[in-house]
Amino acid sequence: MDIKLRKCTKKDWDLILSLRNEFYENSFVMQVNPLTEKEHYAYMNKQIRNPNFHQWMAVSNNKVVGYIRILDAEINLMVVKDFQNKGIGSMMLSLLENEAKKLGIHKLIGLVRSNNTSSKKIFENNNYQLKLFRFEKELD
Repeated sequence: MDIKLRKCTKKDWDLILSLRNEFYENSFVMQVNPLTEKEHYAYMNKQIRNPNFHQWMAVSNNKVVGYIRILDAEINLMVVKDFQNKGIGSMMLSLLENEAKKLGIHKLIGLVRSNNTSSKKIFENNNYQLKLFRFEKELD
């Protein structure tokens, strides 16, 4: 499957919101609940002015197959459900690395929730090194 990255536009924001809400329990480390459209649009409007925020849609045969972004050095990657387990995440990550080099970014970080084995596998298969464990405890 041939994958290309194209820069996101405001027309993509609803799809990105849909993906974020579909995968929030696994993908966005800081997101603990589904987002409202108002919250998502406020976030996106803030980030598009951030020089350290870069985002792309992954496209194959004119069909969106995923979303990937860099915020500072942190990567977030989501593959549309119908296209998961086909190696698309690894292809997207490789393309993102090329884009990062063009942007002068020299280090990328993938934060992965402990229960997200597919994302962990993508990073491991693409030579990312596990650097730390993060332990949390909710207190009553």
